[in-house]
Amino acid sequence: MPATKGYRLDRLRRRRRTKAELWQAWVLYALAGAVAFGAVLGAWYFGSRWLKKPEEQMKPGYLALVTLTAPGSGVPVAAALVVKDPAAGAPALYVIPKELLLEGPNGEYVFAGDAMAAGTLKQDLQRVVGASIDAQYELPVTALGDLTAAGEYQISLRDPVELDVAGTPRMFKKGSTVVSAAEVPALFAASGPSGYDAWRMQEALWNAVLDAAALRPGDVRAKAVGAAAARASGASDSRYLDDALTGLTGGEAVVARFPSHSRVAEGQFAFVPKGDDIMAQITRKAPGFRGRSTVVVRNGSGRVGAGQAVAEQLAILDVNLPPPTNADTFDYRQTQILAGSQALPLAEDIRAILGRGVVLDGADLPADTVVVIVGADAKNTEPKDQP
Repeated sequence: MPATKGYRLDRLRRRRRTKAELWQAWVLYALAGAVAFGAVLGAWYFGSRWLKKPEEQMKPGYLALVTLTAPGSGVPVAAALVVKDPAAGAPALYVIPKELLLEGPNGEYVFAGDAMAAGTLKQDLQRVVGASIDAQYELPVTALGDLTAAGEYQISLRDPVELDVAGTPRMFKKGSTVVSAAEVPALFAASGPSGYDAWRMQEALWNAVLDAAALRPGDVRAKAVGAAAARASGASDSRYLDDALTGLTGGEAVVARFPSHSRVAEGQFAFVPKGDDIMAQITRKAPGFRGRSTVVVRNGSGRVGAGQAVAEQLAILDVNLPPPTNADTFDYRQTQILAGSQALPLAEDIRAILGRGVVLDGADLPADTVVVIVGADAKNTEPKDQP
């Protein structure tokens, strides 16, 4: 009997020990799961909060497309390209006429007005500019009123303008005239007998709004710019629009038509892009622009501004164009164009553009580089302002 009793007690102890071990195992499993879950949750929190990908740094120079939309309907009525050159300070605004010919995906001609309606203006314009547009915004035309809070604007027209404003023919005389703020949306959307009428009115409206905004105190203007930019859609990053409006309302911005000339074919009026001016005023100012070759301009005449004036003439070329510097001396009588081993055709083009100079072998230069030393023969070259 004692042996039997001892056996039963032993078996009972083993059962209890087994249950305790199982319970401990389940507790350990649960704790391990909780620890693992906590580790994953902590890693997610740490990654999302502390290791969050930093916001992309804003480019010092950029191209920004702004499309103005009609109040209520959101239909695009006008567009402009803002070009910020980090070396120039104030940005330039180029009005895009609806009659401007752009390039479609298959090389076909597309009017800017049709591209606006189809939502392909950015892509079609990029093909003409030859550079990427960094930001695109849709801005209600009424948001321009946030910049000024003015009830009326004084616009200045260089020529008479004839427009169809919301179905009503209107004539605007050359010179200054006053329009109410309530008329601005309809005037931006108005059309005329030729593209010149609508473009002149849009240019005058932009100038009037930006000039009026520039007269406001700096702190008030900054808040107004923020309020206007907040009403834009089309991009998650409004920094470029905020920066563009800040620069445009600073009092020094240039407003002009997108570089183009007019043409009438089979009764159809159109603005045709001017490739040389687009290169000089827009493409080379885009971020990441890289020319096929490099042209270095040096002032060897001693005349102030001569090097810059020559550089402005050569800006139409698809080349890298560093800021002009002074030559080793100022006694160059004749402009010299030194060409690298593979840059002779480019040197000849430069001579044709300048209408002066002698092309020489630049044996010590990189193969794709041309050095232009401006001489005293460049007497008629004067620096000029460009947008």
